[in-house]
Amino acid sequence: MTFEEYYSAFKAYSDIYSDEYRKRIEVLEPLLVKFMPKKGRVLDLGCGAGGFSFLLEDLGFDVVCADNSDHMLSLAKGFAKEKNSKVEIIKADASELPFEDNSFEYVLFIDNLIHFEPLDLGKAFREIARVLKPRGRLLLQFTDLRALLPVLINGQVIGEEYWISRVLPDKDEKTVLIEFRGEDKSFRVRFNVWGKTAVELLAKLYFKKIGEEKINEHTYFQAYVTKK
Repeated sequence: MTFEEYYSAFKAYSDIYSDEYRKRIEVLEPLLVKFMPKKGRVLDLGCGAGGFSFLLEDLGFDVVCADNSDHMLSLAKGFAKEKNSKVEIIKADASELPFEDNSFEYVLFIDNLIHFEPLDLGKAFREIARVLKPRGRLLLQFTDLRALLPVLINGQVIGEEYWISRVLPDKDEKTVLIEFRGEDKSFRVRFNVWGKTAVELLAKLYFKKIGEEKINEHTYFQAYVTKK
């Protein structure tokens, strides 16, 4: 199964009006407000269905919503039309962003690390640092999947319709194949495994961490500032 199909299976990622998506926004909104004290131009990188882009627009920010998935961008454009939003929605690769240097005050990077191998994430962080203005901020939210793996292996309900039935990490635990099962459907998705320490070491090459909030036992929100 592709990630597009995976995200479509869970309303928390595909339906900005669902209770599941709204809960994500309710958790992160106060953290965004805390670490984005001044209005400015924002890149919501890996924006998915665009819920956080529309939130920031409502809060007075100038927002660009970018993703490399045509399917997710189609969802975002549909929601933008319904909301009469002026958010700019574009297709972009995180490792080669189509923006000039120093274009943004903020870059939002939410729930995206599972898509990136180490080399690719390094390129993405470098590009984020390039397009941020001096002292611009990266707002990063991620799950420490390495620490979460033992919990997943023991089984955990993920949503109303699906639960994890099998967890198959590779021998080096760099990736993990997770099987989701519902009453009449099952599917598998391969995730890149990132631990908190590895994320911070890679981010440290380009940014200085200025804040962190622990959302739950395995999920973190971090704020970084560019070194330039």
